[in-house]
Amino acid sequence: MLDITLETSISLTAVTKILPPIDGRRPSVSTVWRWCRRGIRGISLEYVRVGSRVCTSQEALNRFVNKLAAADSMPARVPTPRPPAPRKRTASQRERAIAEAQRALERAGI
Repeated sequence: MLDITLETSISLTAVTKILPPIDGRRPSVSTVWRWCRRGIRGISLEYVRVGSRVCTSQEALNRFVNKLAAADSMPARVPTPRPPAPRKRTASQRERAIAEAQRALERAGI
């Protein structure tokens, strides 16, 4: 939990200047904001909102990158298998299903 009274508060713009460039480019402010809101692999950058401004801290940034590094050393999650996609119906199959549904409604008196 970020405590602005004990930690060194910095803006999200300052975060982009602290981090080293990757492929010659520094992360954008919107990337840092995405780290705050969505996170990466379930790990989010702690932040506070002070009025209309969003701040984090150098310590929170340090915790964030250390958690990401620790997550890299963890075994990868095994993806859960997806259920098979529903089969597409042909036009004639759809027409038959509609006709059957209408007959069922008529038998029910609806």
